[in-house]
Amino acid sequence: MTAPDAPKDTTLPQPGKTPVESHNEIQQLLRAEIDALRETLDSRFAEIAALTGRLETIAAEARQDADQEIAALKRRHEVEMVLVHVRTASWQRGPAEGVPSFTRQIELMADSELFDATWYLTTYPDVTESGMSPKEHYVRAGAFEGRNPGPDFDTMAYYTANPDIARGGWPALVHYVAYGKADGRPLA
Repeated sequence: MTAPDAPKDTTLPQPGKTPVESHNEIQQLLRAEIDALRETLDSRFAEIAALTGRLETIAAEARQDADQEIAALKRRHEVEMVLVHVRTASWQRGPAEGVPSFTRQIELMADSELFDATWYLTTYPDVTESGMSPKEHYVRAGAFEGRNPGPDFDTMAYYTANPDIARGGWPALVHYVAYGKADGRPLA
């Protein structure tokens, strides 16, 4: 038997040699073949070890990525649950304590280029049926539903990065315009 990568030595014992000489020659050939097979096995085991190490690294990275994604989803879910309660309370009692009136919130967004009324109506066509202006809809419900006020502001990203704003009952863009930008609050 020869190793697939081992050079083949087809030298046979020479005729006229003594049995001991022939036996020694055959043993040398077999030892050479065994050594070649051992080298091949060692090489394959080293490859397997390297591949196993790489797979373990990939698995650990995948676990870490999955753990981070799960943690982010949990944070978002917690914020979404808070927003459900805030939206209900806002509809029943008006803005939360310490949050300006709806009229003042709309005024605060008046100069913000981050609120795009046309985009809001195009993106959320049900707002037209509500009878409210896009800004009024955003401060009364849209922010708490996770709707974006325009293409350049992500409401849920702001809430997730600043969960205290969600708990406080602030529409995300209103808080960002009134305080968040000046305070250096993260957008995401």
